[in-house]
Amino acid sequence: MRGWMLTAVLGASLTLPAVGARAGFSPEQLAGHEVTEIQATVTTVIPDEKVLEIEDPQGHTEVLTVGTDLTPLALQAGDRVKLSILDGLVVDLEPSEEQELSFNREDIILPMDMGQMKKGMRVALASGTARVIRIDRQDHSISLMGPLGGIHNLDVLNAQGSDDFADLKTGDLVDFRLIQPMALSVRKLPASSRTKAPVVAAPTSVRTVRPSASLKAELLESFEFAHLNGTITQVMEDGQAFELRGPEGHTITFSAGLDLGRTGLRKGDQVGVDVLEGLVVDLLPASATQLAVTRETVILGSPFGPVPKGTRVTMATGTAEVVRIARKDHTISLRGPDGHVHNLDVRRALEQEALASLQVGDLVDFRLIQPIAYAIQRQAIGRG
Repeated sequence: MRGWMLTAVLGASLTLPAVGARAGFSPEQLAGHEVTEIQATVTTVIPDEKVLEIEDPQGHTEVLTVGTDLTPLALQAGDRVKLSILDGLVVDLEPSEEQELSFNREDIILPMDMGQMKKGMRVALASGTARVIRIDRQDHSISLMGPLGGIHNLDVLNAQGSDDFADLKTGDLVDFRLIQPMALSVRKLPASSRTKAPVVAAPTSVRTVRPSASLKAELLESFEFAHLNGTITQVMEDGQAFELRGPEGHTITFSAGLDLGRTGLRKGDQVGVDVLEGLVVDLLPASATQLAVTRETVILGSPFGPVPKGTRVTMATGTAEVVRIARKDHTISLRGPDGHVHNLDVRRALEQEALASLQVGDLVDFRLIQPIAYAIQRQAIGRG
């Protein structure tokens, strides 16, 4: 059996001696753990049960077991808090012997200190099966539908081969074990932290430039090419941009690197889109004290790779707030000036030092180029 740590790997030797593990965990799998730091809003608090319900930066509601006494904090619904959360998941990347989705849970009380978890903490463990609905062998990622119907997109953290999913196909069931989220620490934030920082926006300007002279070298080096399939939800009247809803229901606005009028695209069309985009974030606290954004639109005076001359490119600079840090996972979540939360992977070349100086609540500087669609292919109805 191949057990793999996926996404946030969590755990610690939660059970007694070396007599096996609870909820299907092996001692080795329980030895790994991940702590995520976030800011969130309290929706419900039950101090006697050490239970907290929160709304995370992306608007999702989550119920947490809390490892510390909540009574001194006197928390109420609507309070902003800073949390250090431990959770974890192990998935076996081979077909399960089970024939249907299942879920089993058990609570244990820690008999001793285990890593960042202290003796006496209540920990909820669970095991069960989930259905494979997507496999991406190139990105070493997989999407599973859990027994409660939720969809979970997971990255293989300890990938060891060119095809870690050799034994799997979509539709298979796989076994999982998890530690349900537990707040190791909770800190109440001052009331001033509830207010949303104002957005400072400069007027949009348009000018013609050559990429080598205008687009900063760091942004050019950060460009990424991607292919997306989705449904057109809106074509802007000026023909310079359109909205696309992806397979997971997210809507993205793209600048058009081609004449949309000549494509004949309209709302409801299913298309494949080739996209170019770029983002640079300074992983150091910014000197700014409020969220801000300045936008500039330029027209390319010469081609840049597959993007043709004459394409309108929208660039922006500004500040964003750090709302979540997962140091072991090398991921960070930022709330932008528009209020949206963006989840980012820190490139491996920076992983040793990139997040060391950041804390949840810090502001950071960013530079970005809005996604540009430089090729669009209409798809036949019924094709993904």
